[in-house]
Amino acid sequence: MGFKYTSDQFQISATVAASAPNGLATATINLNLDSLSREILVIQYVDLDVTTPDVVAGATTLIQASLNDADIGLQGLSNGQVIATVSNTIVGDPVTGGVGFQNAEPRYAQMDEAPIFVSATDNLFLSLQGTNNVAATGIAQCRIFAR
Repeated sequence: MGFKYTSDQFQISATVAASAPNGLATATINLNLDSLSREILVIQYVDLDVTTPDVVAGATTLIQASLNDADIGLQGLSNGQVIATVSNTIVGDPVTGGVGFQNAEPRYAQMDEAPIFVSATDNLFLSLQGTNNVAATGIAQCRIFAR
């Protein structure tokens, strides 16, 4: 890649919390890039974490989050403006209570060769949304490792 790095690796962290059950919540992450100097953010690793959804007998509950390059709400990796996603799911069963699953994509790239994402925008957006939860229990946290 033809990047001229002007800094060592650094971290950016953000958190967003649900304000209502199953509602969409988005936090803006200001990058302070100088677009006149053509500064970009080279994202090498993203760690996303979400809380556990509510356990509701017989219902599948979810908490999902995505880190985006634009304010597009919760989206999947098929959208070109999505940097990373995470989901935490409980598949409910009326007898056993449920089984949990967690998935996060992508975690990291080969640090020196290919970054996960290159952003030239002033902001990133962390979006969170739940499904079938009883309370506003969702919290999403992210840590971005970039240069």
